Amino acid sequence: MKKKRVIMKRIIFCLIVIINSVYSQPENPGSFQAGWISATLNRDGRTINTVIYYPAISEGSGAQIDTSNGPYSIVAFGHGFFMQNNYYISLFKHLASYGHIVIAPQFPDNNHLQLGFDLLFCANHLKNESRNPNSIFYRLVDTAKVGLSGHSMGGGASLLAAANDSTVDVVAPLAAAETNPSAISVMNKIKAVVYLITAQNDGVTPPANHQIPMYNNALPIKGIPTLKGANHTKFMDTRLFDWTDPRGYLTPAEQLRLTRRYLTSIFNLFLKEDSSYFKYAFGTVAQNDTSIILERQLKPLRPKPFGLISPNNFSFINQKIINFNWNSTYSLNLNDVVRYKIVISRDSTFNTIFFTKDSISSTNYQHLFEEDGKFYWKVIAYTSDSTFTQTNFFSFIILLAGNEDKSFTPQQFKLEQNYPNPFGGAINSSNTETTIKFDLPTDSKVLLEVYNIVGEKVATLINQDLSAGFHNINFSGKELSTGVYFYKLSASDFTSTKKFIFIR
Repeated sequence: MKKKRVIMKRIIFCLIVIINSVYSQPENPGSFQAGWISATLNRDGRTINTVIYYPAISEGSGAQIDTSNGPYSIVAFGHGFFMQNNYYISLFKHLASYGHIVIAPQFPDNNHLQLGFDLLFCANHLKNESRNPNSIFYRLVDTAKVGLSGHSMGGGASLLAAANDSTVDVVAPLAAAETNPSAISVMNKIKAVVYLITAQNDGVTPPANHQIPMYNNALPIKGIPTLKGANHTKFMDTRLFDWTDPRGYLTPAEQLRLTRRYLTSIFNLFLKEDSSYFKYAFGTVAQNDTSIILERQLKPLRPKPFGLISPNNFSFINQKIINFNWNSTYSLNLNDVVRYKIVISRDSTFNTIFFTKDSISSTNYQHLFEEDGKFYWKVIAYTSDSTFTQTNFFSFIILLAGNEDKSFTPQQFKLEQNYPNPFGGAINSSNTETTIKFDLPTDSKVLLEVYNIVGEKVATLINQDLSAGFHNINFSGKELSTGVYFYKLSASDFTSTKKFIFIR
């Protein structure tokens, strides 16, 4: 009986593993339902009718958007020549189920360059809606994460759009068509990740004449997954136009499955910054998938933001050996090797470097100090000389044995420039905080306030008596709008004002 229970547990465990492996595949629906609305936009006299699909509590037109899991990234999608935006609804719903807001215009004409600007205008519309208190998307759009896609003509237009907007994160068209002006010729101007999903048996935009030259002229990071046996028309839900390209042998269901798999993977990797999708977009799963032919070219990427742990700004240390600790980080290119460099300075601007050590592979370092005083330290994570991310800085004071009578009280009042500056979600979506530091040579009544550009007070950070010493405060700008602000310190007879920029 006991043996049977053990066998049954093993069977159940195996079934759970199998089920999880099936439902975790990016071609299968995500955790959200899809809601949708329509919107009519106007760009310089061009009327653009759009459909917008978004993560919702339940599926349906006008369904309640899921407000608990945003903000959601943007995907603007352009339809093919003589096609309709509603030919791609299954794809829009699928992307919405993974937490993307998809906006798909019905193009008013076939002017390829203008179609690209239409896509950018649609993406900017969602950014503006995130700032509109009357919109269902208020504060639910990740304005720093934009992806572009499209089919055929719309795919080519998405490449033109990316070449004209360096803030686009990833462009991933389906069977992209060469355009006028030439998308092929501007590929090396695209700063975004380029991922060209291509049909092997495409008789309308053959890869050899369209996507392969695009890929060859693009900068890394780039990939071109070619769907074996796929044709031009089966990227759409409708079968009305299959007669125009009868070459492909894939079934429509299989071609759409592969399309969902690779489009979802690249968007989740670079818009959601979910590194678990690297294996599907570029890594082992994609390389071993016999349904596609994958070419790729990767380069080192900037490591994700990370922070310091200790010693922190309140550390007074009476020993020579100091242990420095910080959080780990990673690159979305999982082939990258991240190394760390610790920098210790005598001043907060790091003009007077005391000590540096690079090529550190762990998240801690031990250093022997022969001097005491106040020090500042930060860590730089890098994957190459030109791809690196640095932390904010911490300060600490070393008081060596026998020097206890030394005073580490500041000699004068001082208000330092906040760091980082500028700051905000548009720069780093995971950090909307900045640090303000100031020095008090005497015990003082301190007032620290924030004002907007027209002189209105927007926040009081400190209004209390503080003891002499080195002080700092973290300030969150999550309630602020994008703009220029001033922070003012008043202590005893000392007053100082500095400026910062917040970008939502």
